[in-house]
Amino acid sequence: MKTLFHLCIALGITGLVFVYSQLSIHADSVSQSPQDSTWKREQLLRIANHLDFARICDTVYVPGERFIEVNLATQHATLRYRNGDTVLVPISSGRITNDGGILTPTGIFSIQSKTREAISRQFGNTKMLWWIGFNYNVGFHGLEVNSYYRHLGIRPSSHGCVRTGREAVENLYKRVSEGDPVIVHEGNPARILAFTDTMRFDTNKAFALGSRTKITGKLMEERLRLLYTGERIARQNFSLYIPLAKQLRPGGYAVGCRDSVTAPQQRPITIAERAIAFPQDYLQHPAALWRNYADIRPPTKTVQENTEKADSIVSERKTPVFKKNTPRTTINVRSAR
Repeated sequence: MKTLFHLCIALGITGLVFVYSQLSIHADSVSQSPQDSTWKREQLLRIANHLDFARICDTVYVPGERFIEVNLATQHATLRYRNGDTVLVPISSGRITNDGGILTPTGIFSIQSKTREAISRQFGNTKMLWWIGFNYNVGFHGLEVNSYYRHLGIRPSSHGCVRTGREAVENLYKRVSEGDPVIVHEGNPARILAFTDTMRFDTNKAFALGSRTKITGKLMEERLRLLYTGERIARQNFSLYIPLAKQLRPGGYAVGCRDSVTAPQQRPITIAERAIAFPQDYLQHPAALWRNYADIRPPTKTVQENTEKADSIVSERKTPVFKKNTPRTTINVRSAR
């Protein structure tokens, strides 16, 4: 009986609290002026806009089955699969030394070469086991000695490459192929890699990244700048992707820093007043240089004029004549270890 009595008292108190809260809310709504309601609505919209677009990254999509992510901050590399599986590999990246050591470059690259054994002539003909090159003379590899094992997953110790254990790099070597994307960052990149949705992603409406050229380099730099200032979605609302087995050479693309995003992203403007897919200054280049940009550019009068101008330039261009016995310059690329 006492338990039932206490339960009834508790329910009564709860009911009184609920009625009082509802009356308070009704009184506040009655006393609230239209100006206050409009101001609160604007504040809520600003908060929603900030939460939706403030911390986005510039995503480069991968239609393939895997890519490698190298985090220099944690000294670990992760092989990521489309089905969610991962392979974690402790690494030791590059550091600046007096004998030519450099920091491991950050950016988005792709695997360019593979060989079971490579030789670094720059550093005493050192054998680099299970070489996986992704940025010229920078790549994954192991060494015959064991002294570097104590640095794996802890701190940088190489001359620029990504050192891994012999067993780990052999496993990685057997899992990846040439053309697989590689992203190297310092823990907080503004540009990331992500797998495409095979059912929804339309490559015909996205821009395919290829080898770095002057125009593609400017495009990616401008894209990061717009991300930092909050204009990326409003002015360049199209997707990027890396085609299957495409080797991104030379140099790759910058990943930036997410801490540089100083303003929330503006929402996309309406279709009727939509900005062009690319900044105006890119339209000043001859259309012959755009290649696969045509599926993104709007059919404006400026583009048509540039196309006609480019066609006339190509038709009038003459084949260059080279003199005999012209001296050639040979560049010897040496791998860092």
